[in-house]
Amino acid sequence: MTNNDFRFHPITRVMFTLFFMSLTIIFSKVKLEPIFGTGSHFSLIVMFSPIIPKIVGTTYGSVAILGAKMIQFLVGISTPKSIISYLSYFPVLFGGIQFARVFKGDRKVIIFSLTAILLFLVHPIGRSVWYFSLFWLIPIIITLSKSYLDRVIKRFEILKIYIYALSATFVDHAFGSIIYLYFLEIPSIYWNMAIPFIPFERLIMALGITVFYIFISKGIELMERKTLAVLFISHKEDLILTQKAQNMKES
Repeated sequence: MTNNDFRFHPITRVMFTLFFMSLTIIFSKVKLEPIFGTGSHFSLIVMFSPIIPKIVGTTYGSVAILGAKMIQFLVGISTPKSIISYLSYFPVLFGGIQFARVFKGDRKVIIFSLTAILLFLVHPIGRSVWYFSLFWLIPIIITLSKSYLDRVIKRFEILKIYIYALSATFVDHAFGSIIYLYFLEIPSIYWNMAIPFIPFERLIMALGITVFYIFISKGIELMERKTLAVLFISHKEDLILTQKAQNMKES
């Protein structure tokens, strides 16, 4: 399950991309807890959308996630209020790429967390609460220690998925924080207020990503098995009919 690469027919991949795009739009309206100092709320996409690049690939996953935001603007589901409105889905996209690539042991994704830490520390407010960015070392540690983790918990696939999901949700958190830092200039008091809540918040979000991933991937596997079964039965019936035709000719 953890190393599962979904090999879809191109048409099937497009259909899943459109399906996930639709679910992203729907789940964006399911609001969760408030975001400190912003007046905004997290939505259910923080748990759902990071699984999309793992399932349909990073290119199609990017189309699904960013396309969902574009459609929301075009049809009037959402109204852009500021530049943050245009950037709001990039954190879950980067989290999704992290989730997809960490399965493959791609260490290059640490650039996400390193970039976020650097951007946080060069900002005057971020520099005053520099310790806040230590949270973003978590995906770096998980990515760099993947081989070791895989050996230690190789029999516990769900735990492995959960740890990968934890790296994804902290990448999401990192870029979301950078966007709000630079475009809202959130005072340092709110960053300090958020610190005690972040570990619990991200543990819950990682659990949500894990549940969504297992549910969707198992559903796809079930569909594949049923499709193969139908094809097998159809092929078997064709063989029986062919054999009967040959017997009739011989008689």
